[in-house]
Amino acid sequence: MDQDFVVARLEGLWHFDKEKHKYLTIETAPLMVPRSEWLYTLIIRIPDYVSAEQIGIARETVIVKKGIHLATILSLFQMHAGKEVQMLHVGLFDKAQESLLQLRDFMTAHNLQRNGFHHEIYLSDFRKTPLEKLKTI
Repeated sequence: MDQDFVVARLEGLWHFDKEKHKYLTIETAPLMVPRSEWLYTLIIRIPDYVSAEQIGIARETVIVKKGIHLATILSLFQMHAGKEVQMLHVGLFDKAQESLLQLRDFMTAHNLQRNGFHHEIYLSDFRKTPLEKLKTI
């Protein structure tokens, strides 16, 4: 059965080598860890009815028909995030530290702990939105 769906927003899971940078805090990590050392996984949510076989077919179609060979690293990824603290950040990514500090303060006030990678949901189209108006959860 063919079912259609709206493609969800791009999301990113970010982290860095915590052993190498074990003395950094939420205040200092964004400033001290070079961008080249941040690791990430980009994800797009898909409905449960989309099978791994269908993803494989789509991947091969993109590689062959569009010539996008980077699609060879595409895979099905299941994320079990649990509860998350979220907030909307509007503006440049280099100002995101201000939002991270607000998240940290909220978590401290409510006795919450980190439980995984830094998770971002990109609400704006980077190609069409002025940088100062970018929206990210």
